[in-house]
Amino acid sequence: MVKKRTKNKKARTIIDILKGKFLVEGDAFSVWKFILFMVILSLISISSSHIVDEKVVEISELKEKSEEYKARYALIHNKLMKLKVESELEDMVISDSLYALDKQPYKILVPKVKDE
Repeated sequence: MVKKRTKNKKARTIIDILKGKFLVEGDAFSVWKFILFMVILSLISISSSHIVDEKVVEISELKEKSEEYKARYALIHNKLMKLKVESELEDMVISDSLYALDKQPYKILVPKVKDE
């Protein structure tokens, strides 16, 4: 007895796949839907990765700016602390012919008068 091999209609060989027969024969519509679905997913993935790359570049630029502002703040704060030192102020006003007082100034207090 010789058994006949029956070909399963759904079985695909590598040659059929390479020729592209699955795209035009049988249940080609479901294959095309799947291919379209995969293309849409790949486009979404690519666009999201581009958006993330843009955000990374923007974040790095903002970090550089913040570091620059921190450096500026430190420089200006250093200058301010130097100007607040009494000896520096004294040197600056001496150049304008102003001198420090020998006595402390008087504070004049004016009492509040209640309205009648």
